[in-house]
Amino acid sequence: MRKFKRAAVAAAGVLAFTGIAVGSAQAADLQVIITPGNAATDCHTAGTQQELDRVMGRHVTIDHCQDEGSGTMSIWYY
Repeated sequence: MRKFKRAAVAAAGVLAFTGIAVGSAQAADLQVIITPGNAATDCHTAGTQQELDRVMGRHVTIDHCQDEGSGTMSIWYY
């Protein structure tokens, strides 16, 4: 029974690690653009979405934003 429990714990660890690797691969597909704004207040607004769609020439999905200082932010999108 102990061998079975050890095998189950090892398998769960492998599955968790695989999930992390898949998440990292998906994160690598994100693109980024640096633009004026504040990540806390400007990230997920309709205006930012419309402007990014217009600049990219297609509808994009904003994943997250990060302040870069001096009134600029990075927008991570796919």
